Amino acid sequence: MIRHKGFGRLLLALLLYLVVSPFIPPESVAALGVHAWLSLVLFFAASAVQKGHNHRSIALSILGITLILYWLNIFGVFSFGAISSICLFVLFYALLIYAFVGQLMRAEEVDKGLIAAALCLYLIIGLFWGAVYNLAHELDNGAFAGNLIDQAGAIKLHVFNYFSMVTLTTLGYGDITPQTPGAGALCQMEAIVGQFFTAVLVGWLVGMYRRPTKLSTQD
Repeated sequence: MIRHKGFGRLLLALLLYLVVSPFIPPESVAALGVHAWLSLVLFFAASAVQKGHNHRSIALSILGITLILYWLNIFGVFSFGAISSICLFVLFYALLIYAFVGQLMRAEEVDKGLIAAALCLYLIIGLFWGAVYNLAHELDNGAFAGNLIDQAGAIKLHVFNYFSMVTLTTLGYGDITPQTPGAGALCQMEAIVGQFFTAVLVGWLVGMYRRPTKLSTQD
């Protein structure tokens, strides 16, 4: 049984983060509030993971280390915090995707909780690829180019989240572009995942919704 309140709260928190964060100047005091909100969003995400197979405990443990390095990097305390925290972000999002997919596959009927979980999964996939792009940029500053990247300052996570969502939905505005074969391959893979999500998961949800009606008709 998918918990409606847990995923509903997570969905609202994710949407608010994605909509509000681009409007906050990266070097302002208000940016600290955005970072704090992201920390809260990630806590909601870890809490939405079911307790089975210790997935929630693992998610919370990874999240704790991730947020410590993330905040140390924000305040410039730990020089190696950027790459380390981004790697943990990637690992954390990957675990969330694995856990959420498992919860969706075990669902027996379509309800509000299942729909909210599917929408959360879609957004988490976008955040996962945003972290991957951010990591690729930290490892090679020439991997991506665009005015938004140049204006982002030291922390470019919000910019790559935006680029990820644009790529996931295959909009392709062209304001940020991959500059290396590896970066291009990452963008290509995310676009494919976005189309698979729409074609496969949405079709599966529709099939689950119609299934009880067919059974009752046969009876």
